[in-house]
Amino acid sequence: MHSFIVIDDDRSIRSVLMKIIEQYDLGEIIGEADNGAAGEEMIITHRPDIVIIDLLLPMKDGITIVKKIKSLDIKTVFIMLSQVSSKDIIGKAYENGIEFFINKPINVIEVVNVIKRVKEYITLRRTFQTIESAALQLKKDEYSSENSNIDRYKKLLNQILSDIGIIGELGSKDIVKICLVFIKDRELNNELEEMQLSDLFRIVIERSPYDSKNINMDSKAIEMRIRRAVSKAMKNVATLGIEDFANEKFMLYSSSLFDYIEIKNEMDYIRGKSKTGGKVNVKTFIRRLLVMLEEYENPF
Repeated sequence: MHSFIVIDDDRSIRSVLMKIIEQYDLGEIIGEADNGAAGEEMIITHRPDIVIIDLLLPMKDGITIVKKIKSLDIKTVFIMLSQVSSKDIIGKAYENGIEFFINKPINVIEVVNVIKRVKEYITLRRTFQTIESAALQLKKDEYSSENSNIDRYKKLLNQILSDIGIIGELGSKDIVKICLVFIKDRELNNELEEMQLSDLFRIVIERSPYDSKNINMDSKAIEMRIRRAVSKAMKNVATLGIEDFANEKFMLYSSSLFDYIEIKNEMDYIRGKSKTGGKVNVKTFIRRLLVMLEEYENPF
């Protein structure tokens, strides 16, 4: 549950905001303040997930507080309350770390929608931070051979495939082999967009230890295995979204590995609202998976 501090010199506004947060089960109120100095001290002490803060406050204004908290590397997200319409002041607020605004007078629907967007943002940010931490840890590990580097990528790939529920599928092994070929030869990435699936599989077969001597037959078998795996991954991700739209894995993978519209179509199909599910594009899935891996920095 996300924690909140509300800072405003108007007691009635604080009361309304806290009541909305409690009524719509948006999080837990851990403090309130009626001036900037007390509010800043409270933030530093409690480090809440979200602070709703007035722009104009006694003793210290909202922008000054935000600037100070950001300088301390406290990961609190700020929602600014304001009646001010000056573009210069709003621009200054954005420059100093304000990412969301709620306009006065308070509108319940706006407050709920903004807070929900902020919570989604925090969830997504935490997910990326977790992945980034894992990637940094991989980078810090020192390996002396190319085989060790390959093992590092396999570990990361397997984690992603596990997250989307296809680690046990035969096609997942083919996906890992394809990704490792492209990771080791970055020049191939420039050709992937124009490459036909048959050409892609031919290159992978030539560079990977597939046993069969019949390339055409292997290509078809590989494509079928991968297509089944990606279809299952789409279904798994869509199911996560149906169960909990704010699920961290759903928010990350529904847009990074798939077209969101196809995930939505799959969700409608699972719910019985549509006769057809989302369409699977094998090459797009592989390309987006490679993009995710590039963000973790290639050690080769």
